Amino acid sequence: MNAILLQLSIVIGTAAWAVLVWMNWDRLREGGHKRIVSFLASIHIFRYVGLVALVPLHIDAKAFSFSHAYLQKVAYGDTIAAVLAILTIVAVRQEWNLVSVLTWVFFLEGTIDTLNAGPNFALHISDQNLVGAMGWLILTIYVPALVVTEFSLGLYLVRRALGDRKAA
Repeated sequence: MNAILLQLSIVIGTAAWAVLVWMNWDRLREGGHKRIVSFLASIHIFRYVGLVALVPLHIDAKAFSFSHAYLQKVAYGDTIAAVLAILTIVAVRQEWNLVSVLTWVFFLEGTIDTLNAGPNFALHISDQNLVGAMGWLILTIYVPALVVTEFSLGLYLVRRALGDRKAA
């Protein structure tokens, strides 16, 4: 029960990011594919922060019953997502031929990584004091941003793909 404030903060953080994306969606759509993908991917360029999972001072693997191998998977998955986000933004803004494939790869890798890490962390936190200040900020501000932008990007990509099929 000691994690209730953390869980409540995660819910509020997710709602806040959802409102921000929703509030700006018309403006994003006005800029077309380039603006939508650039904005939604830009939140992910800082995912290298996930490397903090490899610093024992910040993440006590034993307190969460995580193996070092699992934390490595989470940390490197986040870092790969950050690199893919940067490449996706460059590709969409420079109109590379492989932009569609790269955007889907970024979306799928980032989402799989988030689905691997997010629920595992959320389900293993029974004491909010274990996460520390850095963990609190990551879990209540940054992870909700990732979830909302991944969901939004996925919805956008699927709708776009279905729209392309109808046009063909």
